[in-house]
Amino acid sequence: MESWDGLTVTEQVLVRRAVADHSPRGSERHVTAVLRWAASPEEQPQRVPELAEAVLRLVAGGWLTVRRALDTRFVQEDSPEVTGTELEQLVADPQTWVWPWDEWSGLPALSLRATDEGRRRWESRAYAPEAQPTAHQVDLTEDEQRVWACAMEASGWLTGPFGILGDLPSGLEGEELRAYVALELAPLVRLVREGAIEVLHVAEPAAEGTVVPLEDLLDAFSDRGLRCDDRDDWGVGFTCILIQSLANALR
Repeated sequence: MESWDGLTVTEQVLVRRAVADHSPRGSERHVTAVLRWAASPEEQPQRVPELAEAVLRLVAGGWLTVRRALDTRFVQEDSPEVTGTELEQLVADPQTWVWPWDEWSGLPALSLRATDEGRRRWESRAYAPEAQPTAHQVDLTEDEQRVWACAMEASGWLTGPFGILGDLPSGLEGEELRAYVALELAPLVRLVREGAIEVLHVAEPAAEGTVVPLEDLLDAFSDRGLRCDDRDDWGVGFTCILIQSLANALR
C-alpha cells in the first residue's frame, strides 16, 4: 500500500483528511459521501469497524499519525502521537468518529495528520505531470466565474437566503422544474465535471457538509427541501468548495 492506487476508498478519504489535519470526527460522513452522497445518523456508526481497520493499516504503512491535544481541541505540531493499545481502543470507539454536533465537552481532541512520507505519496498522485489543466487556466463564462468565486469564498453559498442561485419558482413542478434546474446548474456542472470544485449539502447550521456527486446534482437541486430556499438560517443548503487538485476527485 505504498502508492495511492493501492489504498481502498476509505483509506483514500482518511489520507486526504490527514493531509489537511482534520479530526477523525465526521470522516464516516465523507466515506459514505463517496459511495452515496447522504449519510443517515443510523448509517454513520456502521462504518466504524471499517474506519478503525483503515487507520491502523495507514499508521502501519507510514501514511499518517493520530495526534492528541493536551488542553484544547486544536492540535499543535508537538502534540503527542497516539499509539499501541490506546490507538486501537480509540479508533474502535464510535465517539471517535461520529460527531456529536451539540457538544464538545468530555471528548478527546484528536487529529489525523499525514506523515511527510504520506504527504509525498499523495502529492505524487495529486500533482502528477499528466494532470489536466485546472479551471483557472481555462476561460470561464460570467456565470462560471460567479460559481468559481462562490467556491473560493469561505462563506459562499449556492442556495438559501444568501446563495448565488435564486429561489425556485413556486409554479414549477415535475419535468418543467427539472428543465429549469438543469439550465440553472449548467455553469456549476461544467466545473464539477472538470474536477475543479465539489458540491456539498449542509443539512443543519454548523453541520459538516456531504459531497453530492455529479450524477445526483439535478435531483438534489430540484428538491425544495434540500435547497432550504425558504429558511432564514445562514449555513444550510448547498455550497461548493475548490478541490485542491484534480486528482482529489478520487477522494
